[in-house]
Amino acid sequence: MIRTQEQVLRAMADAARLAPFADGDTWRDALFTGPADTPSLTRPSDPDRALLGAIADEYTQVDLHVAQAAATRRIGWLREVLGIRPLPALPDRVIAHVDVDPKKAPAILPPGTMLRGGKDATGAERRYRTLDALTAFGAGLAGVRMTTEDGTQPLAAAGALIAAAPPFPLPGAAEAAPHILRIRSSALAFTSGAMTIAVEFEEPAALAQTIAVAQWRYCRADGRMSPAGTGTLTGGSVHIGLTGGCVDPEGGTPWIEMVVPAGSPVPEGFTFSGCRVSVVKREGIIPAAAFVGEGLVDVTKEFKPFGEVPRRGQAFYLRVDEALSKTVQTLTVTVTLLPEDQAELSSSPGYLTPSQYAHHTYRRQFLAVAQTHLFDYTDADYERDFPTRAPRAPEVVWERRINGAWQQFGSTANAFTTITASIGDGLSDPYEVSGQPGHYIRAFLRSGDFGWSNYLQEVAQFATDAAGDGAATMPEFPTAPIASTITLSYTTRSVAADRVEALSGWRRRVFGTGPFQPFRRAVDERGSRGQVAFGLDLGDGGLGSTMSLYLVVDSAAPCGAVDDPDARWEWWGGGVWHPLDVADSTQLLRESGLLRFVAPVDWDTGCTDVDASTGRWIRLVTTVPSRLGILRDVIVDAVVAEFDSRGIESDPTVGEALPAGTIKGLLSPIDGVKKVTNVAAVRGRVAEAPTAYARRASALVRHRDRAIAAWDYEQLALIAFPEIVSARALPHTSPASTFAPGTVGLVVLPDRPADPQPRPSVSLSQRLAEELEPRMPMGAALSVLCPQYEPVTVTADVVLRRGVPALVGIAAVNAALEAVLHPGAARPVRWGRDLYASALIAALEKVPGVDSVEEFALFLGATATGTPVDVVRVDACLGLYCSSGAHRLTCREQL
Repeated sequence: MIRTQEQVLRAMADAARLAPFADGDTWRDALFTGPADTPSLTRPSDPDRALLGAIADEYTQVDLHVAQAAATRRIGWLREVLGIRPLPALPDRVIAHVDVDPKKAPAILPPGTMLRGGKDATGAERRYRTLDALTAFGAGLAGVRMTTEDGTQPLAAAGALIAAAPPFPLPGAAEAAPHILRIRSSALAFTSGAMTIAVEFEEPAALAQTIAVAQWRYCRADGRMSPAGTGTLTGGSVHIGLTGGCVDPEGGTPWIEMVVPAGSPVPEGFTFSGCRVSVVKREGIIPAAAFVGEGLVDVTKEFKPFGEVPRRGQAFYLRVDEALSKTVQTLTVTVTLLPEDQAELSSSPGYLTPSQYAHHTYRRQFLAVAQTHLFDYTDADYERDFPTRAPRAPEVVWERRINGAWQQFGSTANAFTTITASIGDGLSDPYEVSGQPGHYIRAFLRSGDFGWSNYLQEVAQFATDAAGDGAATMPEFPTAPIASTITLSYTTRSVAADRVEALSGWRRRVFGTGPFQPFRRAVDERGSRGQVAFGLDLGDGGLGSTMSLYLVVDSAAPCGAVDDPDARWEWWGGGVWHPLDVADSTQLLRESGLLRFVAPVDWDTGCTDVDASTGRWIRLVTTVPSRLGILRDVIVDAVVAEFDSRGIESDPTVGEALPAGTIKGLLSPIDGVKKVTNVAAVRGRVAEAPTAYARRASALVRHRDRAIAAWDYEQLALIAFPEIVSARALPHTSPASTFAPGTVGLVVLPDRPADPQPRPSVSLSQRLAEELEPRMPMGAALSVLCPQYEPVTVTADVVLRRGVPALVGIAAVNAALEAVLHPGAARPVRWGRDLYASALIAALEKVPGVDSVEEFALFLGATATGTPVDVVRVDACLGLYCSSGAHRLTCREQL
């Protein structure tokens, strides 16, 4: 027990209370003042009181010495007797990128070049020393070709992200290598029913042999691939029937695929120079919407296309996005009218043109005047002198929207009936009807109104006649046409496919121009099925010099496999690939690192094997592309620099990675260098503290530097690698089985706070194997395993306390949620512990500024879909829950 000065003074005061002083007082009254539990010295500056205060301080130091004596003696015994030395501090390192002036290139940085990078623990300038020589030529990146699982995508400029092309459905490790030709075209889009398409290959070779073995399939909205059979070959086109819809589940351009089944001969002789797609049959489309004017009409029931009271100028709109968003060749609108409405509009009951009505009225008035003046004039005489004008037939025209105006297509009809028209000039402009945007056609009543105007005039005449001589006939009520069904059919012109890409084996290529051979089973003569190639725009002056590149790679977590994959580096020259000697800290493109090599003196410009006419190319080829990481960036002219400090043993900052961009340049200028900055960093190690030393050395005494028990493996890993948060040894466990005698599975959780699912890197796994295997029994095997993560997604409605802004609140809630869910947040790490929704709710309600959580749902998986769960179960041995990063959180303020 280490007593404080206050505790010692209280003990002195209690003892002084027992000794009399004078006049009935005690020494406690003379020397101390204050309450009994917190006494203090009277006149502390007096010599006797100062002596008592110094004695109290000495008691505290004596207690501290006694408490530490055993530990100090133990540390001394560990160091002096057993000879276990403390671990020294290790400097942190950075990857520095040198930007040179092209006019003054190359720029030479000798080893030991000093770089400036912020402040150290003492406030002095932080400096870094380069470890290798660097000749910076300022070479640009000509391009990158990735023919692995992530597809082929050119990289246009240095520093750009290498994004994978639209994802391919790749097989598992046990399946045969795929051979797929994918054709993307907007002409394939439809959502229901049936459609027949034609795929035309231009200048094909071996097409018949290919179609004989190939199967067709197409994408569906639910992510499945539907089979479409073998297709029918007609000339240079293949006709294929699709049913049920063809929709890209990710919202892109739909596709159809030609697949060579496993076990069938691969048609490597199949080539073509172009690919076109057309719709040759599409029938029975029900319009997405219909409107009479601005009023919505349900065309699945009986409807009146021009309303109850048709008028000249009335329009009936049909929304047909599927057809009119394509290059339509022919369009058919099929109308079924009820039986009584199939007659022409001119014969509709009660139909009279305005000229007929006027002629009838004038004749009656003229004959009345003639009889008044005793003219001998009859109806026949009037018809001879004033013949009746023939009624004007009504006109119904179909129109589409082109260049901001309605334009007619097809012929004019005198009835609302079926029409077939050839449309050879492409699409219909988007238009909006009643607030609904889309592609529309319309039936326009250009003349006639189904007899309504004449009916009203006849009714007026009937009233006049009835009020006069009483001889009048009631006109018949006109009837607007009624349709029972309306559907559309169309065909399209042949258009070039939007994108044609091939996956053959593990190599993926995208069709550009010229002859295209989609099916190639290997990228080299050894049968390698994957490659990553990139070219450098390097002048002849750089040949024979050392090139230094930093490759940014999404780490390929080994999760059981620590041996090197079958892969090798090559360079292009003389029309073939040659072996390339490299210093590769990327571990064969499985993690970020430097790649250094000497540029061959006969390094060619351009590479026909990757369809590149510029750049000097190197590549990594492999037979197991699934074990490579994902290449994100290629940074030229990079060098490793190490923190240079004389006081490194007392500097705590070496244990932290230097943030990117902290390096500000050279300590001394070098001609041709414009800028130097760090693009990545690796943290070092602080000097081992006494407590950490005691724990490590004591553990060493226990396991004696041998890995026998599971605890031994865990301790050796944690002590040797401070970048590991937690390790769990599982006896008899391999990546494939939990019953593997002689194999120890070491589940490793690295310290990566920014990664929601941390996994050990390739180099960490290899270093673990190198550290542990010499200490393991003969015959034992080690497998470095990754945790088995269960990502979760949260939706929550949070009410904030008064005065807390919503933007501040949601940031705090999201940060707290990510911190709770991060696998490395809890100590000890929660291996095998299930997650309960109530625990997350409690954690959120503890966030400062949160008043309450009104609504909450916990979902298993990367999205907030499906049924919410109350508990997330994880594997008892390897399992950890983690954040999906796709939470839907809302925060509401209170007034």
